[in-house]
Amino acid sequence: MLILKWLPSKPQSSGGSMGKSQDAFSWKDGRTPLCPVHSRIKLEILRDYLMAYFPTISQNMRMDYVNIELIDAFAGGGVLIDAETKSPINGSPKVMIGAVRDSEAAIAARKTKPFRINARFHFSDADRDAHLRLKTDLADSRYREDVESGKILVDNLKFDRFLSVVLERIKSRPRQKAIFFLDQCGWNQATLRDCNRILNHLPKAEIIWNISVESLAMFANDKDAFRVATDKFGVDLGDAISARDNAVRLSDWRKSLVSHYLNEIKQNCVAKFVSPFMVQHSGWGYWLLHLSNHKEANDVMKVTHWRHQNNSLHEGFPGLRMLEFNRDNWNQSSFFRFDAEANLATREALLNELGPQIRRLGEAPTVGQLIDSVANETPADRQRIIESLGDLKAESACRFIGPAGEKRIHIPQSLDDRIVLSEHRPMYLPGIN
Repeated sequence: MLILKWLPSKPQSSGGSMGKSQDAFSWKDGRTPLCPVHSRIKLEILRDYLMAYFPTISQNMRMDYVNIELIDAFAGGGVLIDAETKSPINGSPKVMIGAVRDSEAAIAARKTKPFRINARFHFSDADRDAHLRLKTDLADSRYREDVESGKILVDNLKFDRFLSVVLERIKSRPRQKAIFFLDQCGWNQATLRDCNRILNHLPKAEIIWNISVESLAMFANDKDAFRVATDKFGVDLGDAISARDNAVRLSDWRKSLVSHYLNEIKQNCVAKFVSPFMVQHSGWGYWLLHLSNHKEANDVMKVTHWRHQNNSLHEGFPGLRMLEFNRDNWNQSSFFRFDAEANLATREALLNELGPQIRRLGEAPTVGQLIDSVANETPADRQRIIESLGDLKAESACRFIGPAGEKRIHIPQSLDDRIVLSEHRPMYLPGIN
């Protein structure tokens, strides 16, 4: 999934909403920086995720409010210039506020009684110019009352300090909802240890986490300083660095290193669900990981990436081996791009691989149990898994039974439906026999 391309080393600021180099992302002296295409796509994914997240958690028609905290730890100055259109666009703070307001209105319109999203926003940037620009911009906007009332909080803090402040503000409650947007520069400001700290404090939190693994792979070395940095991050690279000496191609070693790194994140993250997809445009790529303890939120993020086909991608396999190192998948044109071709490859791979997984789960597992068991192994969202189960049934490889013994004709109708593999399995279905 890594697009390895030599990138010149740039001085990094301690904050900012997107690429965040001091030169490219500076609000000094009243400047408004350009927002490159890949950063605009991240903003679109953030908004699309939020617009899908709130309807998902408020499906109960009797629900009349949601309490939530939204945190942007690298908020930038609040306004950017689109690199393509040259028009002003909102940065991540206003994207988050706008998505909450628009979601509230859309949900209220379909309910029979008033509905409210009680949101508190926590924005911070360590860069003084960015902080002042954001604070001024929000104070002069229609959100002024929310700033004055404390519903919108704007800090000028480095990430480590800001995280401590936010976790002190938000009490640790098992049901407390929160969404963290950690759009850092580089890879080691917001670490795995930080994400685990958030999730241990707020088990229902969602984290959208940007990591430039390109930088990691480009500058990886076997010196003590780099080992200390990765240890602080929370990942043990083991022999992955020294394995470079035995690699036939440097590109293969870098891909293998990134695969190892992401697998370590998945294995050591306290979140039950980890979606490790990349946002890419014109050769620039950043991992945008989603961490969650809830399968519904995991599914919402996957659906969001399918909507952003050609700009969202991963380098793994389309079925149940999402993070495996694919030595043959090096040409950019072969990347999994969440497009029609990727959809077909996903259906074909799942047709072959779901049968053995169902068997491993024991006799007649539920659809929900199957989806939970493969959520971290596949780029497929829930609907694509259900459709692939329908493909299996069409080949007489399985059947579905409802909670009360109902027969399903084509596809499962509920996550509680049970999957029964056929006793006489077709010989021509690989993996089933």
